[in-house]
Amino acid sequence: MTVVRTAGHMNRAAERQPPHYSRIVALLPPALTQILRNRPELAGAPSVDMLERLLDRPELAIPVLLDLDADCHVVSQAIQAAGGATTREALAGLLHDPLDRLGEVLDTMAGHGLITLDSGPDSGGSDGGIVRSRHPAGLWQHPFGLGRPLREFGKAVTAETLKTIVRTFGGQPAGRKADLVRQAEDLLADGAAVRARAAGLPAQARALLESMAAGSPVLAGTQFGYGPVPRTQPVQRLADAGFVIRDGWEYELPREIALALRGDGWKPALTGQPEVPAGPVPESDGVDVALAAIERARALAELAATESVAELKSGGVGVREVRRVAKALGLPEREAVLWLDVVVAADLIGSEQGERLIATTLLDDWLERPAGRRWRALAESWLGLPQAPTYRVMGCCEEHMTPLPPPYEFACEAGRIRRAVLQTLRTLPPGMGAEADKMGEAVAWRTRAMAEAPEAAAEFVAAALREAEWLGVVAGGALTTLGRALLGSGGALMTPGPTSLDAGGALTTPGPAPLDAGGALTTPGPAPLDSGDVDALFPAPVTTVTLQNDLTAVVTGVPSPELAAFLDLAADLESRDRASVWRFSEASVRRALDQGTDAETLLSGLDRFSAKAIPQPLSYLVTDTARRHGTVKVAAAPSVVIADDPAVITELCAAKALRKAGLRRIAPTVALGTLSPGETLRLLRQAGHTPVGVAADGTIQAERPQRRRLPAEPSPDEAGFDAEAAARVMFGGPARPAPGSAEQALQDAAVTGEPIVIVWRRGEHYMDGLEFGPGTVIGYCHDCDDIHRIERAKIKKAYPL
Repeated sequence: MTVVRTAGHMNRAAERQPPHYSRIVALLPPALTQILRNRPELAGAPSVDMLERLLDRPELAIPVLLDLDADCHVVSQAIQAAGGATTREALAGLLHDPLDRLGEVLDTMAGHGLITLDSGPDSGGSDGGIVRSRHPAGLWQHPFGLGRPLREFGKAVTAETLKTIVRTFGGQPAGRKADLVRQAEDLLADGAAVRARAAGLPAQARALLESMAAGSPVLAGTQFGYGPVPRTQPVQRLADAGFVIRDGWEYELPREIALALRGDGWKPALTGQPEVPAGPVPESDGVDVALAAIERARALAELAATESVAELKSGGVGVREVRRVAKALGLPEREAVLWLDVVVAADLIGSEQGERLIATTLLDDWLERPAGRRWRALAESWLGLPQAPTYRVMGCCEEHMTPLPPPYEFACEAGRIRRAVLQTLRTLPPGMGAEADKMGEAVAWRTRAMAEAPEAAAEFVAAALREAEWLGVVAGGALTTLGRALLGSGGALMTPGPTSLDAGGALTTPGPAPLDAGGALTTPGPAPLDSGDVDALFPAPVTTVTLQNDLTAVVTGVPSPELAAFLDLAADLESRDRASVWRFSEASVRRALDQGTDAETLLSGLDRFSAKAIPQPLSYLVTDTARRHGTVKVAAAPSVVIADDPAVITELCAAKALRKAGLRRIAPTVALGTLSPGETLRLLRQAGHTPVGVAADGTIQAERPQRRRLPAEPSPDEAGFDAEAAARVMFGGPARPAPGSAEQALQDAAVTGEPIVIVWRRGEHYMDGLEFGPGTVIGYCHDCDDIHRIERAKIKKAYPL
């Protein structure tokens, strides 16, 4: 491994390019479009100049890098180890790349704005092009688990320490400090000699040295207490022998020694995705399951519209309420939790003042969409969830394995693992499926989240497959046709989740081996279908129903919203699949009559939607139920029961089933009750009667269920994010504000959403959620607990926290 010794050569090659050549090329329209497609969160930048600044910020780049696979991490570290700029040819020489993946990995990283690739007149063609990191200081604290090269220690290494190193490895110190550094570098280039010297160390010191060489190059001296470290300590023995260098309170193993100890042939490897053990499974298009998913989401949203779902004071839906919802939907509790999470994420239901979940104003629009668009809204909401709905734990450590109540989101690695699982399945040929317990290695290669959540990683993989099965994305451990079409539509798979960094904000590596990090889209799979194919896979809406003599109504295909609403009014849904079945009964017809519909309207609706004549049994059911409907009436006082036939009043007053109603006859056709009209109606219907309520003026009162709607903002245009259009707008953006100016800080905060301090009206205002209006800045002020609209011309100063 010759990372250090070739860095100077690589930097000299990179310097032959014009200073800003790579940046100019990297932000031409095609490349800019690709960056915005991969990082749509940056599309709000008003100009290319501002996008440059955002791309150069390490804190924004680290989450993006964490979303890429282990090979991208290896290449990122290699570029950093080479000084931030190198040639493709030199980079290839630093890596073991048996699958020839380097070009693909570089294109992926450039497409995410992490590096720039030059192929100008001095680059020697595409193979000899210059690779530049956008972050010269690097994104890794210790690339490949290596410490600093000797020449980068600066004042931390004294001439005496360098002389010790030279003597340790068989040289005679001579010259000044710079000469001693070169002497030490030449001696440490002999790996066999370094390893021989290390073999002669005491056992404990040798074991510590091997540990530091394997990927922990820095050891804090404070663990031995403050003050001088005893010479009997292994780390001090290593320092005295010239193997490690003390820098303040830390001991660090120089890069040259670590490389020598790893062996002369050691190179970081690009491995590609590990093989996934898979077997043949029946191919499925997933449409049947997807239709069932749409129905379950609709049923939950309608339940929230009529009855609402109670929330705990501490937030979320409690176990008892989840059981009630599951029973109402006819589902297991775990699946009910999935739909709670998904329907809330899709904004079909929302929280009213933290007390109850009710349907939103977006539900009606969703119900009117074609089946494919309804399903895609649910599937994409699920893809973007940071948590696992059916395994709702944080999973970051043993203390965070307690399940949290649905349906609200929380920081979790499950979302990254879910997307990595689907991308792993995407690499399998159609008809080949994998089991959850056999995917761990491949998923770990795709996402660092597997290492960040060791306690829950395996369960998160299983939850991803389980939930994907219920949505129709996966069947038998293989992507369905519908699942492949969904993944072909892109975006949601790249949604970043929470990251885990070291105290200094840098990425860390576990050692020299290929890292278990990143969740990239770099491994090619079968050609993705166009996102429009999601809609094409669903059958066209059906506007006719087949009415049968057994009082069932069969719709072959997806019923139109109008037909489904009519059948839901007058019949009970028994099954929904490619063919949905509703059943008419006296109770269902009476329900429609109670809501103000009459027999004539029902029969005309049946005739309009039916593909053939109305069966006689169904016609008789409607007319007979309507004839008996309303023969008993209930008014308030607290309740008055009125019947056309005196014998009916006599029967009601004597019925044991109605004893609780406290009915007392006061006239041949009138009785008074002690309960409210609503409760009296309920008891009469339980006893088999068909009463109706009447208003104060004596007219029949229709009992339409109250469907509440919580105001909600409409979703963005379903055409999706247009990266090419955003790139065109960005090229025509305003000129770059002065570096360090208030305008620059305001623009950055408006795009990134980061908090900012604005000096306005002689006070400092801690604000976030900035938006620009005509000559103004609008945002929430934490100091004032209010929304401010500030004239930009009156802002004296602005700076990020």
